[in-house]
Amino acid sequence: MTPTSAAIALPHGLTSAEAEERRITGRANIVPGDATRSHGQILRSNLFTRFNAIVVVLVGVVLAVGSPIDATFGVIAVFNALIGIVQEERAKRTLDRLSLFVTPMATVRRDGAETTVPPSELVLDDVLHLRTGDQVPLDGEVLISDGLEVDESALTGEADAVPKQPGDEIRSGSAVVAGSGYVRATRVGRDAWIQGLVEQAKAFTLTNSELRAGIDRLLRIISWSLPPLALLLLWSQLRGTSSVRHGLVATVAGVVGLVPQGLVLLVSMTMAIAIVRLARNHVVVQELHAVEGLARVDMLCLDKTGTLTTGKMAIDEIVAFTTLERLTDGIGALVAAEANPTSSTTVLAQRFSPPPGWVPTVHVAFSSARKWSGTTFAGRGTWLIGAPDVVLDAIDDTQASSARTQVETFSADAKRVLLVAWSSEPLGETGPGNGARLPGGLVPLGLVVLGEQLREDAAEILEYFRRQGVTVKIISGDSAATVSAVARRLGIPGAERAVDLRDVPTAAIDEVALEAVVFGRVHPHQKRELVEALQAAGHTVAMTGDGVNDIPALKRADIGIAVDTATQATKVVSQLVLLDGRFDRLPHVVAEGRRVIANMERVSALFITKSIYAAWFAMVIGISGHAFPLLPRHVGIVADLTIGLPAFVLSFRSADEPCRPGYLGRVLRFAVPTGTAAAIVTLSTYWLVQSSMFEASLAEARTAATMALTTVSLWALYRLMLPLDRLDAIVLAAMTAVFVTLLTLPVTREFYALDWPAEPAVAATAAVVLGAVIVAEFVMRVLRPQRWLDQLRPVHRRPPVRDFGP
Repeated sequence: MTPTSAAIALPHGLTSAEAEERRITGRANIVPGDATRSHGQILRSNLFTRFNAIVVVLVGVVLAVGSPIDATFGVIAVFNALIGIVQEERAKRTLDRLSLFVTPMATVRRDGAETTVPPSELVLDDVLHLRTGDQVPLDGEVLISDGLEVDESALTGEADAVPKQPGDEIRSGSAVVAGSGYVRATRVGRDAWIQGLVEQAKAFTLTNSELRAGIDRLLRIISWSLPPLALLLLWSQLRGTSSVRHGLVATVAGVVGLVPQGLVLLVSMTMAIAIVRLARNHVVVQELHAVEGLARVDMLCLDKTGTLTTGKMAIDEIVAFTTLERLTDGIGALVAAEANPTSSTTVLAQRFSPPPGWVPTVHVAFSSARKWSGTTFAGRGTWLIGAPDVVLDAIDDTQASSARTQVETFSADAKRVLLVAWSSEPLGETGPGNGARLPGGLVPLGLVVLGEQLREDAAEILEYFRRQGVTVKIISGDSAATVSAVARRLGIPGAERAVDLRDVPTAAIDEVALEAVVFGRVHPHQKRELVEALQAAGHTVAMTGDGVNDIPALKRADIGIAVDTATQATKVVSQLVLLDGRFDRLPHVVAEGRRVIANMERVSALFITKSIYAAWFAMVIGISGHAFPLLPRHVGIVADLTIGLPAFVLSFRSADEPCRPGYLGRVLRFAVPTGTAAAIVTLSTYWLVQSSMFEASLAEARTAATMALTTVSLWALYRLMLPLDRLDAIVLAAMTAVFVTLLTLPVTREFYALDWPAEPAVAATAAVVLGAVIVAEFVMRVLRPQRWLDQLRPVHRRPPVRDFGP
């Protein structure tokens, strides 16, 4: 019989005093804290921004010298910061609840006896007793192995269980899947191998976002132009009025229009709503712009184990050389006799039940040196199961040749094959070691073909990305042949182009990264190098993973995606976490990202148009010395009716087309000419009604300017909405009706400081605006610069009812 650990002299382990001395001197298994940002870091990153600084200064000026009504624009900064803070805090709480180790306690020998302690109380040289199902909390050396096998897929990406013998190294982060053993701790805490990769997770990095980069660039330009424009405008306003208060308020009115404050809020709000919707589909988004990032991806790098496959083996086929009933009864009896099941026999036990009446008399446990296990049953002979190459060598060639051929066929397809054999001779007694001999007269009875269990949704989702023009590459620590076989089963184009990276020098990685589709035997640093090579070639790269060996690549990728089986450290560095591991969640993320990007481009065009005409107002009025044509509350009317609510409605259109680079260029090609035209029409109206022809007061001229600017802005909104649907038409009509109401009701006219000019001045205003719109429509329809707008408006499919919330 195979000796058990009880028959072997067990190590004494450390004494309590020795363990305490090691703990005091810093040799305990204390691991670094999690890598999520602290509460203070989250607050600082969302509060201390360029946008908030600009708005706070302007609000302060208005509150100091003007009416609080003119400072309401500052509320937008508050909401924008709150959205970012709440989202990051929510993601932090979700991830902090996830545990790095499945087992909370470890069994350790102290003072010659076993006790359980938290992993953090383990110290250097402790002796751990590991059993099936345990997570390994530190690095160590195997002292005693009783069929000990560990799953190192989280560390290496290899799916096969690794047998461990005395003297072998075992690493933290691996899991015991078969047998048991005793391990002496050789590296603990920060010195453990796993922590070298986890440390790479600690630096917080922002997701690459063209939207954010474009908006930040616009804000930089605006922040650079604000001081000279503000000084020019302030000088002209103070020179043209005897009231410092009026001059400062007019200056703020000119400057606040430059800042697209609602754009930052709307982008954040739309992203946050998308994140809430995705959370309902069990997708944790740790950063607002990660939604956009996945929608821009054109290269998807997948880790095999835990991503395309479940990390578990499954029975693919049973090949019987005898009756199927006899074979399945024998397999069921064999696996039931195993005291320490291996990963393979565990899979068989789930399929085959032990038959009644089979009584084991002698059992030889599996050994990685023997590569087989067997049991003699009373009156039923000896049954064995093991590696075909070992067992077939003990069988006559005439009986073994057919089995060898079939084994070679399955092995070429990267399948694991077990041979079941029978003999009438009993097994002999065995002592310590691997002295058991195969009995004579063996006859092959069948093959059990095992394959890695594919995720049910993997093939469908890979096909979705292929249709979307996203190239898929498989990067794994497993053998290239095995990974290629999995890729072929999933129908990945080019799956036969497999490369073993052990044979590729670092200098050649850039070349093979583009040519090959499957990469095997990849070390963690090579995964990162492959991602960098693809990015250097101009690709936007997403990387999926579940193990700590994936951390370097996940950190370097544009978008990191962790699956449900990932370690805590892996989840922390990823922008997206699939809590239930279902890949069919990814199309939802892509759809949300595309909707956000397409609609934010339209919305950005509205906001930047306002910044353009505000800049023209500041320059022209600053040079001419005239009183500013609008009060801050007038700017608010135009922004609310032509940008605020309409932009909210626009942000909920659906979009299915792939995203394209060049966001800022497309926005500016619409905003610059439109904003310039709006400035010309508004200033022309403002000066015309103040001329000797109409002699309107300053209040009346400002009202005419507000009417002109609002009308032109509504026309710009109409152009961006084309083709109109029913909701678009309702929004345009409603905004027009609200503006007319503001102009006619005495209470709103007083609140917004609107004073109707005389009828001739109103007619002149209407004529100027109508003429401008006719000219603009002529340019759009006849000269047809429509290609600019087509570039701005990606093709979109609109649902019958838009979704206005999570």
